[in-house]
Amino acid sequence: MSTVVTGACGFVGCNLVEHMLERGRTVVAVDRAETWPADAVERFDDLPGTVLFVAADVRDEAAVDAAFALAAAEGGIDGVVHAAAITPGPEREVRDADLIAQVNYLGTLRVLAAAQRHGARRLLYPSSASVYGDAAFPDRPLDEAIDAPLPNAVYGIAKYAAERSALRLGGLWGIDVVSARVGAVFGPWERDTGLRDTFSGPMLATRAMLRGERVVLAREGPRDWVYAADVAGALVALLDAPELAFTVYHVSAGRRWTLADWCRALAGRLGAERFELAPDAADATLALGERDRSPLRIDRLLGVYEPRYGLSEALPHYLAWLEARSSAWHEAW
Repeated sequence: MSTVVTGACGFVGCNLVEHMLERGRTVVAVDRAETWPADAVERFDDLPGTVLFVAADVRDEAAVDAAFALAAAEGGIDGVVHAAAITPGPEREVRDADLIAQVNYLGTLRVLAAAQRHGARRLLYPSSASVYGDAAFPDRPLDEAIDAPLPNAVYGIAKYAAERSALRLGGLWGIDVVSARVGAVFGPWERDTGLRDTFSGPMLATRAMLRGERVVLAREGPRDWVYAADVAGALVALLDAPELAFTVYHVSAGRRWTLADWCRALAGRLGAERFELAPDAADATLALGERDRSPLRIDRLLGVYEPRYGLSEALPHYLAWLEARSSAWHEAW
């Protein structure tokens, strides 16, 4: 049996493929890119699983179908994780709204149709906490059961439309669809893919401080940051669970710490004064949003997967991962 992962060369996609290969799975990796990012080929070759790479754009129905046919020929498809997406900033929203809709919404429908045609057991759709938009700020954790999304950006709008359409069509077409609203993810394999305009605060702060630059924040920046290894673990657990009680799950850490906490801990490990909290926003080297989204409640997820990485676990793991990367990775990073 094989597992299909679309957007396999992306940030979440690479973590998913790595997680699955570590466990000896056969993965059909689908991406519009022609090759893996730096270090990934060497890393994946050392793992016990098997990966079959297919260069295909999710907007291309024939190419998507061919990728699923290849996966079906490997003993059938045990599951699909549709992680292909464009993560735009405001400038790309203005410039490429149509392309974003094609990839993030219509691409999802094409992947779902191919999954149904080729007999996939379950399709897991990594949605996003961005679907909450203007509704993301209650004075309590966001709850899948009671908080209605109100997306206010093209990315969140397309994600929510794809999420709801996939759940609806999955019911009509007889395929088990589960949506996972992923929170503020950071960690290994995060980089500029050309399709990702927004980067995590921990990644940007770590890159700056490792380059010897000083990081200045205007405020603490609390968030329920979730480490990429936990995102991969949670998504695979949701994909593999024999039975699930819900169709929508939050994927986050279930705990909150601040970007300033990360910077202080990193500065302590580096033994250098490379972080400062300055209340004047004009002095900040890293911009934070005007408001801090409420954390995601993860009670549903805890019935399937328990996150392992808080700040104290993620920081040494991330630094060790970066240390092991090649000079080519660091030049690109």
